[in-house]
Amino acid sequence: MFAAAIGVGLASASWAQEQKPPEADSALADPFFKDAKAGYHFRTFFMDRDNPSGSVNEAWAAGGWLYGRTGFWRDFLQLGATYYFSLPIYAPDDKDGTQLLRPGQESIYVLGELYARLRYEKQTLTLYRQEIDMGYPRPSGVRSNRSDLTYVGKLDNRMVPVTYEAALLGGPIPIESPAVESVRYWTGYLWNAKPRDSNDFISIGEAIGAKSSDSGMGMVGLQWSPMKDLWTQAWYHRSNDVLGIVFLDLDYVNRLSKESYFRLATQYTNQNSAGGTELTGKTFSTWNWEAYGEFGWQWLTLYGAYSTIGEGQQIRVPFSSGPIYTQLLTRNFTRAGEDTWLLGVGVNLDQYARGLSFWVDFADGRNAVNPTSGAALPDEREYDVGIVWTYREKGSIFDSFRARARYGWVFDDNPTGTQRGTDFRVDINWPIPFF
Repeated sequence: MFAAAIGVGLASASWAQEQKPPEADSALADPFFKDAKAGYHFRTFFMDRDNPSGSVNEAWAAGGWLYGRTGFWRDFLQLGATYYFSLPIYAPDDKDGTQLLRPGQESIYVLGELYARLRYEKQTLTLYRQEIDMGYPRPSGVRSNRSDLTYVGKLDNRMVPVTYEAALLGGPIPIESPAVESVRYWTGYLWNAKPRDSNDFISIGEAIGAKSSDSGMGMVGLQWSPMKDLWTQAWYHRSNDVLGIVFLDLDYVNRLSKESYFRLATQYTNQNSAGGTELTGKTFSTWNWEAYGEFGWQWLTLYGAYSTIGEGQQIRVPFSSGPIYTQLLTRNFTRAGEDTWLLGVGVNLDQYARGLSFWVDFADGRNAVNPTSGAALPDEREYDVGIVWTYREKGSIFDSFRARARYGWVFDDNPTGTQRGTDFRVDINWPIPFF
């Protein structure tokens, strides 16, 4: 409850300002106190998934996180903490596996963030427990096609996100030149991660899937916007003897008019065993290439994507709900050898109900193989529908309140027949700032 303590302490300091002599005013005007923030992000989430295998995952949880952070002392030091929790409301013992709760349908409660942030000019070093969000600013007025824009992110698609024990340095390239003024760099080392359904921080290698590994992960990346509505990034991650990742990404928007645009994006990933065999029992190398297109006009958005993956191994995304374009409600279409097409349509209903929109997605994945034996795997299809309402009113306690419902149908086409599954989810998010 460290974040709550920060909030109570700073609120008490604010109230006490009127009770103290004038000399106390200068202390409370210090940005360390004046720019402090605290609040509670409420979240509740219901999930009911019937898998093609016949198993069922179902739970309803409520919780969220309490957070607190100071402003910067002398424009140099900031402290912060976040306490995450998820409590079962309805959680049948025989329907475990939603990842809304810990295994066994147990509560989650963890001090997921506890950090010191050091800033010098525009360079920032964040130390110890932290969320990591590397997303560059999304072009205005276009679809959010990925929740995380790199392979290390928050994976915030259940009750609580992934957080890390890490040292991360980032900022603009400190060179005064028009050619590089929009370039941002990131570099750092992650030694542990807390999975979204756990109280415990474990080694990065173990979190990736190498159960006996104690390996951390080094990472370095560049993000660049050389012109308006064009973004590109390049990343390298390495967890010794477990997983190495090279990721290249390009995203471009062309404004046809005030009411319409088209968008083109592409990305390439290479993953390998980073010199060892701890993840799969042997060395491996694989790759993924994807392309994405989008057209927007007034209230209508049409989009599609294509993905193809090498047969050497599946693409792994242990810390991210991206950066791939084919991530849908239930499946992400990242099996070895898989070729996937995705089509979707989004409709903005602002003219009828402010903040309301819905979407329909379809994806078809074929040609996947078992990377060890080479045997063919079932083709898979997924159909999703979703509706979301977000309340926007600056200054209101309900600003950014969001309610969302989604339903997905999954089909696995085997030689002997088709297995079917469904996935129904409802979540409500309400950020409540204290100050």
